[in-house]
Amino acid sequence: MDDLWTAYEAWASPVGDSILSFMDPSGGYKQSAIASWPLGDFSTALAVAFGYLAFVVVGTAIMKAGVPAINITALQFVYNPVQVLVCSYMCLEAGIQAYRNHYTFMPCNPYNKANPVMGNVLWLFYASKSLDFMDTVFIILGKKWKQLSVLHVYHHLTVWIVYWLLFRVMYDGEIYMTILLNGAIHTIMYMYYFVSAHTKTIWWKQYLTVLQLLQFVTMNVQGFLVLYKSCPTVPLNVSIAYMVYVQSLFWLFVYFFITSYCGAGRTRHPAAIEKKAV
Repeated sequence: MDDLWTAYEAWASPVGDSILSFMDPSGGYKQSAIASWPLGDFSTALAVAFGYLAFVVVGTAIMKAGVPAINITALQFVYNPVQVLVCSYMCLEAGIQAYRNHYTFMPCNPYNKANPVMGNVLWLFYASKSLDFMDTVFIILGKKWKQLSVLHVYHHLTVWIVYWLLFRVMYDGEIYMTILLNGAIHTIMYMYYFVSAHTKTIWWKQYLTVLQLLQFVTMNVQGFLVLYKSCPTVPLNVSIAYMVYVQSLFWLFVYFFITSYCGAGRTRHPAAIEKKAV
């Protein structure tokens, strides 16, 4: 097993280096003081992504082969409040640190490579995306197939890789905004899941998707301003890739909103709101 992992690392590490050097041709990512933190290497991040995909494929096949749905209500009763606490902490911590260090919505905020202000909360934010995989685990174990959509899997898989990249190449400054926004959305989202476990009808669930869309719009505006101002601490390729990725999520969520809440789509897709937000 050790030899297999060594061989895998020998292949994956150069791939990760190539991705980083393409995204940040200046090599600024090499000066990161947090690159060696747990989950920071591409080999581990990619292995987690492969593991997630493997569970989706194999787990789905097993559960569809006649295995009865597993009651995970007790687990969710604990999981959702834990997520609320973690997400609200990340949101508050990012906001407090941004305020203390005079960050603003306008781009080109201070960027400390040696001791990044957002380093600790960014790592927690990135690592928490692995906890979010439990959303998929619950869906598969509970055999709630209508919730196992392309959007769901795409979101959970890609957000993990994207935030590995941001953890490595954009680990201070402008990154605070995505932590603050996403932390707030996730706090509301997991509060909704907790309440919905005890209440069949929640009138405001569609407005949660609206908030998610507003989040993506805000992220895109910030990304555009970073490009417009040509912030030296944010590599051009990273800004472009970030905006393209957020756009992909925006339009997928628009499609979900239309098919779930508008016109005929309301009857074709009666499933509960998707468990995701970037």
